[in-house]
Amino acid sequence: MTRLSSVLVIGATGDQGAAQLAALRRLGTRAAGATRDPACPAFPCGASAVFLDLHEPRSILTALEGVDTVFLNLPSASFSDPQHILDGFDNVLAAAQMQPHLRVIFNTSLYVAESPQGHPAHDTRFTMVERLLQSPVDATVICPVIFLDNLLRGWALPTLRYERLLRYPHAVDLPVSWICLDDLAKIMIALAEDPSAVGARWVVGGPEPLCGPQTAAELSRAWGEIITFDSFPVADFAHAMGTLFGGGEHSDPARITADLERVYRWYNDAKPSPFTVDMSPFLRRYPIAMTTVYDWACQHRLLQSEH
Repeated sequence: MTRLSSVLVIGATGDQGAAQLAALRRLGTRAAGATRDPACPAFPCGASAVFLDLHEPRSILTALEGVDTVFLNLPSASFSDPQHILDGFDNVLAAAQMQPHLRVIFNTSLYVAESPQGHPAHDTRFTMVERLLQSPVDATVICPVIFLDNLLRGWALPTLRYERLLRYPHAVDLPVSWICLDDLAKIMIALAEDPSAVGARWVVGGPEPLCGPQTAAELSRAWGEIITFDSFPVADFAHAMGTLFGGGEHSDPARITADLERVYRWYNDAKPSPFTVDMSPFLRRYPIAMTTVYDWACQHRLLQSEH
């Protein structure tokens, strides 16, 4: 294993990148977060801020100076224009190829299959993975299936907190390997420290695949409240998300709704399920202490206070 020297987290202003930046800081690693705000002095975890705009190639080259590792996180192509995101990715890839010995750890933020699936969010990420692993860049790809921290977001938290309902667009009998963002950060660090992981692609999830009622039971056990699972109809969920996230410069509500409906029907119907992960092969190689749903819930007392 090698020790990380200097890491740039692209996407540090989002939840996933922020967790990675904080984890690197806890290890004492020299780490900085990328931001499009040139006036941003630092991140909450104390890491320095570096100006970077994915659509200004010169800013990428400048941000990569003195960096040996990049943690790459990109916006979802469900909520933003896929080509706009792909163009930004290509700019990062071009800059990375100009930096000798640079390591890139790419977090796809979602499950990526071995072939295109006809869903823009998935297929945009599939294209990125193919281009990255076929390039001369020393790269590793991590595909997390679904985040426990989604339960902290506005589309899930209110019904969980005020109605005691775990409402999510999963079939009642769908086993889901929820993973928390802190564990994803640990996984990315472990892979970044392993030279033999160059060229690898890992699908990762949490330590226990649980169906909806089982997940609700673990939340209930942690919080001392009865939490009930409610299988949110996929069409209703997609419409709600389209309404919530649509209307921006690169986000059309109808496109968001259509894409999310297609992808969540695939998540529910595909065999084997994209949301069910056997982590034992990964953990044999990288013995990381993973967070269960119960342990995560004990850390996040959502019913007692406002988040």
